[in-house]
Amino acid sequence: MKNRRNYYRILQVQPDAPPEIIRASYRTLMLGLGKHPDLGGSAAEAALVNEAYEVLSDRDKRAAYDDELFRTYTRKTAPVSRKPLVPALCPVCRRAPGREAAAGEICEYCRTPMPSSQRTRRRSFERTRCSAKIVYYTSWPGEAREGRMIDFSPQGMRFVCGGKLEPGSVLKISTSALEASATVTNVTRESVRGETFYAVGVSFIAVSFAETLGTFLSVSG
Repeated sequence: MKNRRNYYRILQVQPDAPPEIIRASYRTLMLGLGKHPDLGGSAAEAALVNEAYEVLSDRDKRAAYDDELFRTYTRKTAPVSRKPLVPALCPVCRRAPGREAAAGEICEYCRTPMPSSQRTRRRSFERTRCSAKIVYYTSWPGEAREGRMIDFSPQGMRFVCGGKLEPGSVLKISTSALEASATVTNVTRESVRGETFYAVGVSFIAVSFAETLGTFLSVSG
């Protein structure tokens, strides 16, 4: 690949964005955000945006670019490592940083903790009961939905909410105590006095706790 810049990042769209989203983002960058030289933008930056749009707006050029991008991200360029493989994409917004995330790194697009092979070791303790409000997203960008935590541990949490979630789906979760990306592991439908809600169990993909001292001990491994 001659130009190793990521065209999707340049146009600020996801790799699976449809043509109309790519076109809208291009117009927003050039006109709405003033990157066009006639609006005071940099000629070099505008040229790069135009270059990205020329490729991603053409079906054949985009297909060839996607193939090369995939080979670039998956090509082995280092000796075989015993470390577990870590996805190059953010688990929530599916943006591609193009490299493995560092321990504790936050996705620059959706502000979700990124998974890393540099594990965070925490002192083990039993699951702790905690009734607290949570906000979760089933996609990014997407609608913020509310739930209430039942309990949590360094590995995952349980919460109740009004909307049904599918096992295997990925969530962005925010509370006063933590930020996390998580996979839904189980869902149970409950009904109390005619009101239906769902008890959801999730396993953390990556998590960042607000308190790093005391119960939790963060160490890069």
